Amino acid sequence: MQVGETLEKVFKVLPEHSASSISSGAVYVLSTPCMIGFMEDVSFTLSQKHLEQGLTTVGYHVDIKHLAPAPVGGEVRVKSTLIEINKRRLKFKVEAYYKDVKIGEGIHERVIVNEKEFMDRVSKT
Repeated sequence: MQVGETLEKVFKVLPEHSASSISSGAVYVLSTPCMIGFMEDVSFTLSQKHLEQGLTTVGYHVDIKHLAPAPVGGEVRVKSTLIEINKRRLKFKVEAYYKDVKIGEGIHERVIVNEKEFMDRVSKT
């Protein structure tokens, strides 16, 4: 895994992704929580392809601005770029676009964990 590595994915905005469907607003456009979920998905996929079996990443921090709407039925292109590695912490610059308009941007951090140990801790709580 190297700083500067990038991954892009395209997501179709489905009715269940709308703000009105998940009660994050009253409008029928891509909700902020779902946009953030798309950003996490791309960052997870980018990091996972480099990790040894048994390791995974979990979301740690998001700092996202939702700049413009994307309609239900539209396609959103999400880009994640690894900008920093600090031991087990990975920091990504994330961006989302509808057509050629940037609709979201920010920072997403993930932490590398041993999946079994992590789930063992969860089951003890």
